[in-house]
Amino acid sequence: MRNQWVKRHAAAMCVLVVVGATVGCAPPPSGDLGRNVNPCVTQAAIACDPITGHLIAGPQGTPRDQLALVLNGAQAAPAGYQKLVNELSAAGFNVAAVRFSSSIGTTAACPNTNAASDPDCHRDFRGELAFGAGVLDPLGDTHDNGVVNVNSNNSLVNRILQLVEYLAGTFPNENWRQFQNQINGICNSVAPAYGACDLDWSKVVLVGHSLGSGEALFLSKFHDVARVAMISGPYDQYFDGPTITVAPWIAEGGYATSTAKMFGFTHTQEPNIAGQSAAWDALGLPGPQVSIDSNSTPYGNAQQLTTTATPACPLDTNGKHNSTGQDACTPGGPPTFAPVWRYMAGA
Repeated sequence: MRNQWVKRHAAAMCVLVVVGATVGCAPPPSGDLGRNVNPCVTQAAIACDPITGHLIAGPQGTPRDQLALVLNGAQAAPAGYQKLVNELSAAGFNVAAVRFSSSIGTTAACPNTNAASDPDCHRDFRGELAFGAGVLDPLGDTHDNGVVNVNSNNSLVNRILQLVEYLAGTFPNENWRQFQNQINGICNSVAPAYGACDLDWSKVVLVGHSLGSGEALFLSKFHDVARVAMISGPYDQYFDGPTITVAPWIAEGGYATSTAKMFGFTHTQEPNIAGQSAAWDALGLPGPQVSIDSNSTPYGNAQQLTTTATPACPLDTNGKHNSTGQDACTPGGPPTFAPVWRYMAGA
């Protein structure tokens, strides 16, 4: 059942905000929570995407006063993660599934030969998606992968900052302003590259699937966030026969977020489980891996979690990989993985 938040804002979800010929806000599918926000409504310089824009949901029940940012996989879109958004919203999070540049996956941007000859291939790929080509990251470095073409306006971080500002101004009763680095409506820290108020990252939970899991982890290198949930990822490694080399940006450490707040979840028969396991080990996530199939939350407080559950899309060759997060392949209704999603997010 929809809660009072959804009923209170049902009218807002059905109002269409138009910029030129583009739709800014559309109603969600029947029975689902949230609203679709066209990215260019939040800032004119951001590319429009009215059909598969940001998917936004306020908290149900008692608000947690935390912002869950959901980051999708390659060639996917926020609309494909409605179940995950619903569960996080039901757990009391403000949720923003962010539409960002995700048409090129990690292995396409940094195939084995490129990654082997250029140790920073993955770092530059992650950095360009996150901050934009040539933009200074919080440590003063710039990134340009060469395969992707993401400018500062369309970077993940700018899209997040502009979205939160838009939501804070458009839906003041939902208390999005609390996630900005501000006091009494006055911003304490403006992100210079984007001209927008920075987040209070301590209130942010990063939840990423596949490509998005690597972006979530990358952002936690610069910001001390509440949690990092890596679902079927990251893919930042290369293979030389049986030898797996994890990308230096992961293996070197130096994260603002402690590994105690990082969690991984994958399918045991997913094609890249060896690479993901290597990345988790390189991060220092304590093992062993624990199956959620035969254990209940909190899974012995494990940080490396697995499943053998049959996907809801058994004919999809990538179904086991997608089953951990994407609507079409996630088993069960309600979702089988709802407890592990909540656990990793800290709910």
